[in-house]
Formats: sequence, C-alpha cells, structure tokens
Amino acid sequence: MVSKEKLTTLLGEALSPSRVTDKDFDLITYSRDLSPAAPKMPTHVVMPDSKEEVQAILKIANEHNVPVYIRGGGTSHWDAYLAQNPGIMMDMGRMNKIVDINERDLAVTVQPNCTWAKLDQELRKHGLTYLCSEAGGPAMTVGGSVMKAGSGPHSTAKFGFHGNQDVLTLQMVLPTGDVVETGSAAWPSAGKFERQCLGPDLGGMFIGAEGILGVCTELTLRIRPATDHVERLLAVMKSLDDVVSFGHFINQHVGDEYLQGIYLWVDPASPDVFLLMMDIFGYEKEIVEHRKNRILEKIRELGGEIGDPGPANDYFDRILTGLTDLFAAGVWHFFGAGTLRIDDIHFIYDIWRKDLIEKRGYKKAGFGGQILPRRWLAFMVTNYKEPQEWKELVEMADEIDAKVLSGPVVPYGIGGRDGLRRFVAERDTGYYRLLKTLKKTLDPKNILQRGIFIPEEELR
Repeated sequence: MVSKEKLTTLLGEALSPSRVTDKDFDLITYSRDLSPAAPKMPTHVVMPDSKEEVQAILKIANEHNVPVYIRGGGTSHWDAYLAQNPGIMMDMGRMNKIVDINERDLAVTVQPNCTWAKLDQELRKHGLTYLCSEAGGPAMTVGGSVMKAGSGPHSTAKFGFHGNQDVLTLQMVLPTGDVVETGSAAWPSAGKFERQCLGPDLGGMFIGAEGILGVCTELTLRIRPATDHVERLLAVMKSLDDVVSFGHFINQHVGDEYLQGIYLWVDPASPDVFLLMMDIFGYEKEIVEHRKNRILEKIRELGGEIGDPGPANDYFDRILTGLTDLFAAGVWHFFGAGTLRIDDIHFIYDIWRKDLIEKRGYKKAGFGGQILPRRWLAFMVTNYKEPQEWKELVEMADEIDAKVLSGPVVPYGIGGRDGLRRFVAERDTGYYRLLKTLKKTLDPKNILQRGIFIPEEELR
C-alpha cells in the first residue's frame, strides 16, 4: 500500500503541488455534501484542469489501488460523491469552460463543471437557452446533472429529463485512463450533433451511473431559441384527483404540451391544499395566450381557484438567478423521491400524509412534485440545522424510502452507504447484475467511486 506522503508526491508530479493537498484543514471541507450523510474524509484532494490530468490521476490510482471519488459542484443530496473509503477526491472545479456554442446545429459543448447559471447567461447573449429537465437550480454543474440523469435550470413538462434526448455527445475518461467519445463525436469526421453512432447508445450507459463507469471531461447538449413570451399562473386545487386530471390535460398533446414548467407543493400544515405554480412556454404571443386561456378553462372546470401569480414569478425567476435564501430554514434533505406515472402520485402522497404526518407526527417535511412528460418527479423535503438531527432523519428517511420504493416508483439518485444503494442491491435484478458486469469490465480494480451505487463486496 502506497504511503500518504508518496501518493502526495506522485499526484503533485502529475498535476502541480499547488493543486494537490493532504492537509486535514483542506480535506474536512470535502467530507460532507448537502445530505445528512455521515462525514467521510478523503486522504487527498486533487484539482485537474484537463483530460490528460484526469488520465494521469486514474493511472496513479490504478497502479496503487487507491479509490477515486468525483466532486462536481458539491450539491448532492444523497451521499453521491463522498469518499466511502479513504482515497482521492477529484475536485472538477477548474474544468468549467464553455467550449463552443454552435448556433447552426443548436448545440453547446461545455466542460463538466460549467454551472447552469454560467451556461444560461452566455446562451442568452446569443438568443438561446437550454430548456430541459426538472428545476435543479443555477449552482448545479452541467456534468453533475447529466451523470445523475436529471436536473437542470428549468422545470419542463415539455422536454423532460435531459438524459432522454438532449445529451448529444460525451467525452469520458474510463477508470483505466482510456478515453471514449460517444454519439457522433465517436466518428472523427462527423462532429458533435447526434446522440446515436456506431450501434448502441453508449452515452446512455454513462448517464445516471453517478460516475462509477467513467469521468466526464466534456459534453455536448441540444439547445433551443430563447422563449420570447412568458406567462405565470398560480392555482389552488381542491383535491389530488384534480391535480392528476390537470396533469393528464397538460400532457394530452405529446410534443406540444401547454406548459414549460409546473410545480406542485403541499405544505405539511395544510395537507389538503394543493398549490400549482405554472410557467407557460411559447415563442409567439398568440400561442402563449391560447395556452393560458385553455389552462384557465381547465382549472375552472376542475373547481380550482386562480391566485396571485407573484409566488410563481418568484419561484421560476429564482431558478436561474439563484435561491439566495435556500438554507435560511436549515439544510434541505430530499427523501421518498422518484419518478412515477401521473395517476400514481397518490401512492407517494399517501405515504407522506398517513405515515409521515399522521402516524409519526413529523410535520416539517413538505410534499412536492415536478410534472414531466407522462410522469411526475415527486419528493418529500425537510430541513435540519443541528447535527443531532442527522441520525434521526436518516433513519426516518430510510424507512420512508423503503415504503416508497416498494411501489410503482423509479428511484432518483442512488449514492453511497447513506443513500439508496442498499435498496438497489436488495433487488438482485438482471439490470443490476449487468451493471456489475459493466463495472467489473471497465474498472477491474474498482478504482472509480468505490462503494457508490454498488457495494464493494459485490465486485470482488
């Protein structure tokens, strides 16, 4: 086993000593994410600024059997990048450039740690934007979002998660240090404009794998013209059945949905009040007005009440400008989360209301949802301030997650020991077995993200 001092020297030779640290006062800042997961300290932090330096780090890690963990913007809510074992934390913060904006192909190429705020600000100078996935916020990084198969700066009922259609090409450094390009970038003379190339969709293999199969060093996304007209609405619905009916209405014209974004919120103090905030999408004023009128008609038909759009304006505007008061009530923790069909949102809501609020008497967690094409991303969310709340919250969230994931719900975010890893491992499906086979093939020493997504004992 290589000594800590020797590893520091090797990494400093591969990068620069100024971008390598093994000092506790530096390492401790990398021991927590935004979840109540137990602190986990790496032995080293490195900050590469090129594909070649990422390759060099992985080569050293393979030679000395040292695990490597990847940190993007640090906004994980589910123990998704913390060092599950002593090892190297690869901080991707320096790889944050916008490489190319291709207005002809409507495609943008960025390094993984470009934030959504930075990207959107630059795109809008060209009359362009990125309209995809649920609302993740401006501080999230593009690469981190894609590697977890969701999130971005907008909530979109029209386009859904960006992994579905808007990720065109990826540049990945495999755990062994080899480099692979996906999509049309895999064909040297083609360029970066098409998701499919040379048979299987290899990009899809990396999207959602949370970095266990490779380190993303560059990616190309589909972009669109910026919307010219925006309307915001707020409505209060009488029942969750009415919310479901409205969800089907929004999705009835696949490819031409009425809304860009719709956010459902239910406060634990008022579990029978269903608030909908809506962001109407359109390039022409007449289309926006038509959609707005149809939405208002449907809300009235369902007996809903139209409210002051101020909260909707505030919410959707701050998705890109920054949620400056995000942690005023404490650190957020999401649990009981996943994607599910429009009709099935009752399943998670009933667990939230009956098990969490009524049975446990826990009234700090709200219930929310973002509508996507033909489905919801639903979640429970709470806040905590004191360290003594961590253990209690994790235990409670685990019990709730177990109930939620026993139903018609696709897990959202896996992570490590304190995330959803065990729930995936307990269901020994063909999908999970294939994932382990891929991991063993691409990463024979289990260097990358060791203990995240797949327990290390299952890869021996």
